[in-house]
Amino acid sequence: MKTMKNVVLLLMVCFAFESFAQVVESTPPRDNFYEKENTQGRKPRPFVYVREADVYMKQRVWRMVDFREKMNQYFYYPIQPVQDRVSLMTMITEGIQNGTIVAYDALTDDFRKPMTYEEFTAQNTKIEEKEVEDLDNPGQMVTRTDTSSFKTENVKMLRIKEDWFVDRQRGIRDIRILGLCPVQQVFDDASGELKGTQSMFWLYYDNCRDLFASTESFNRHNSAQRLSYDDVFAWKRFFNSYITKKDNQQDRQINEYATGTQIMLEAERMKEELFNLEHDLWEY
Repeated sequence: MKTMKNVVLLLMVCFAFESFAQVVESTPPRDNFYEKENTQGRKPRPFVYVREADVYMKQRVWRMVDFREKMNQYFYYPIQPVQDRVSLMTMITEGIQNGTIVAYDALTDDFRKPMTYEEFTAQNTKIEEKEVEDLDNPGQMVTRTDTSSFKTENVKMLRIKEDWFVDRQRGIRDIRILGLCPVQQVFDDASGELKGTQSMFWLYYDNCRDLFASTESFNRHNSAQRLSYDDVFAWKRFFNSYITKKDNQQDRQINEYATGTQIMLEAERMKEELFNLEHDLWEY
């Protein structure tokens, strides 16, 4: 009888140990010395309501953010997600996949045609058949199918569409981002050389704010005071960029009527005009 009790007790201990081991294995330890609660579940700060009658002046601007610039590199890294950090493009791709945000076709920037994740995957997957030598039968050629899919590390630029306006009710110049468009590099399949860039899709920024507000961006100076991606874009504008187009009668980009250094000078002239909007309002 005593032996039976010992066996039962031993089985109970083994079962409890196995259950504990399973819990430990499925729950990784916290990679921090405190529980992070500030960003997770955070809601975006609402914009101030603006009436049409209070918009004294408005100019629409398109600009480009280059992730290769030192100030903008936190958009690009980490290439592979770590426990509490993801790159901007990884966050966007996962958001499209799980339906948190909606992508729109890149042919136009007015958010007309929604794109599903399956359509996005199909557009960025290449299937190519090549004739190669059969290693098991030298001299004989066989057909091999190569499939290459989208890689987030190929996205190194971001196009922004935004409105600069003067609100006479508050007496200030303000900025509202309307859309974001990731731009990827395109390489030649044979030589591997860079062929150019390609706009992938447009995102309507207001629809992305919940996801952006609950995801941290990297702060190289203080990891305890990280901004959310919504803070970076909508409030702090913590990025460097250059203007590629401003509302115009011919709907032309700067590089369509300027070349060389004239492109940079024209972009700087437009930038100065935008910053003078508020000054011109109060000048008398």
